[in-house]
This record gives sequence, C-alpha cells and structure tokens, in this order.
Amino acid sequence: MRKTLLPLAFAFLPALGMADLRLPPKPTMMEKLGRGVANVTLAVSEVFDSPYIATQQGGGTYGDTFGFTQGLSRMVMDTGVGALEIATFFIPTKSMKMPAHDTGQVEPYPPADLKDNWY
Repeated sequence: MRKTLLPLAFAFLPALGMADLRLPPKPTMMEKLGRGVANVTLAVSEVFDSPYIATQQGGGTYGDTFGFTQGLSRMVMDTGVGALEIATFFIPTKSMKMPAHDTGQVEPYPPADLKDNWY
C-alpha cells in the first residue's frame, strides 16, 4: 500500500509548483459596486488630503490654494465616477478612475547640495 502511495504523492508535486501560473482574476460586479460606493462615500476625504500633501510639497500658501482647489476637483471627479460605477455595476469592468499623473521629476534641478556653488 505504501509503495503505491509514495509514487502518487511525488506525481502531484509538479502540480503544486505550477499552481500560481494563472491569469489575473476578471473584475466582478460586486467589486465594481464596492468601488463605486467607496468612491462616493470617501470622496470628501480628498478635500482634506490634497491640501495636506500640497503643503508638504510646496508650503502653506501653495497647500491652501492649489491643494484645496485640487481636492475639490478630485472630490467632484470621485463622486461622479463612483455614481457612474454604481449605476453600471452590472457590467463588470476595470476601474474607471485614471491613475495620478506622474511628472517624472525625482529631484529638483540643480540638486540641493549644489545650489550655493552652481556655476
């Protein structure tokens, strides 16, 4: 009995190793509905989050003006996209929200340590 179970156990080992090789899961209706409800209910947080991040990047005046305006804009966008996702949740799709824009600028030019000795 043991002699027949041992080869069978070794026969299933490759199947366990290949278990992670699969396509990404398809979006479902409930995920879309959940995203829509989250966007609608949490959109107000953008009014507080955007000025905070803008203040960290550019200072107080920049955060109070640009950050607040950007927060209002994102709040309206998130509310609209969330309402659209709730209205069309029965058609499962990926998220309709665009990712944040990346400027690609990592460090300011010139570098901070060369500002005093820049030619």
